[in-house]
Amino acid sequence: MKKNNYSTVVDCGASELRLGVFDNKLSKLFFKSKSISQKNNYEEYSKSINFLVREAENQISTHLENITVLYDTSEICTIDLSIKKKLDQKINFNEVCASIILEANQLIKNCYISKKIIHVVIKKYIINSEEFFNIPDKIPEFNSVILELKFICLPSDQYNKVFEVFKKNNLNILNFFLSSLVKSFQYIDFFKKNKFVSFLDIGLDRTTIIFFINQKLDSMNSIPIGGNNISKDISQIMQLTLEESEELKKTFNRSEIDFSYNDSDLNENKKIINKIIGKNISIDLLKKVVLARIEEIIKLSFKSISIPNNINKKQNLNLVLIGKGSKILNKNSFHIEDKYNFKEINFYEENDFEICKAGLQFETNFQNTDPQKLKKNQKKLGIFHRFFNIFGND
Repeated sequence: MKKNNYSTVVDCGASELRLGVFDNKLSKLFFKSKSISQKNNYEEYSKSINFLVREAENQISTHLENITVLYDTSEICTIDLSIKKKLDQKINFNEVCASIILEANQLIKNCYISKKIIHVVIKKYIINSEEFFNIPDKIPEFNSVILELKFICLPSDQYNKVFEVFKKNNLNILNFFLSSLVKSFQYIDFFKKNKFVSFLDIGLDRTTIIFFINQKLDSMNSIPIGGNNISKDISQIMQLTLEESEELKKTFNRSEIDFSYNDSDLNENKKIINKIIGKNISIDLLKKVVLARIEEIIKLSFKSISIPNNINKKQNLNLVLIGKGSKILNKNSFHIEDKYNFKEINFYEENDFEICKAGLQFETNFQNTDPQKLKKNQKKLGIFHRFFNIFGND
């Protein structure tokens, strides 16, 4: 197989690593996941990545070298910046925008030396005092341009540790994306009829909220609370071990009346299941425990972002729950709509393969904002138009 005929994506989850290899038509050549026992154990990360890479190389009979990495953390930092350019001579609009992005990148790097820029989102263009959310089809003559930008960053030391893990395995990181952002951009197309959409990605130990207005990213943030906190609450209140609490979450069928266990569950974890059954768990108490933590997650997530005043009532918002931590809420036996009065709540059932593919599809549409790459490409006609509109296509 020729070197450029495939793309590789690695999703670094808190409890699981996923590796997918795709051909140039986005068809799956290889996919496999591997559980990890301890988050931020970079030695275990390295061994698991090495295992997955060797498995992939053996199956597709080629060497993996360049990869796209998906990563998430509760330590996301978002920075808003607005820069204006006044012009006294005629100049290409794309070149003006490129110049602004390069300047903004340098400002952020100088002011936030402990941060690594991962994504740059163009929220708005102001051309001669007229606002545009996408580049207009016909750009008017202009003497001033303002770009309102949002920078999404990670702690540099965290990025560097992940980078070293892949370098140790002789892998070159072509793209580094935040998985919550990638997934929300992939799934937002399913909610085009909704003006205001908030994705709540509940992971193992963090929850990320991504807020869209008219299909365009408006706000994003993370909090250090996730599905593992729900398990700990169940463990403490129900007097179960953490392992038993996790199993209870997986096997609870969200019924109003009873628990249900599949035969396969009994065969695989018979001792754990029997021990849980013997404790006569109260369904009502379980629901109260889960809902109390979910209430906190939703409250803190929305508190962490700025929502325009004209939509400050949740009745106008559509909530989409994603991530493994949200699975216990599917089918909605907990009646979140009644408690929070969201206009609509959706549970998006994602799978591991789909997550990796979302990273690849994001890669094909996303233009890297690293200043050196912008400088190298800024003379290529049309290259910025695709980048500028990726965060707000109709």
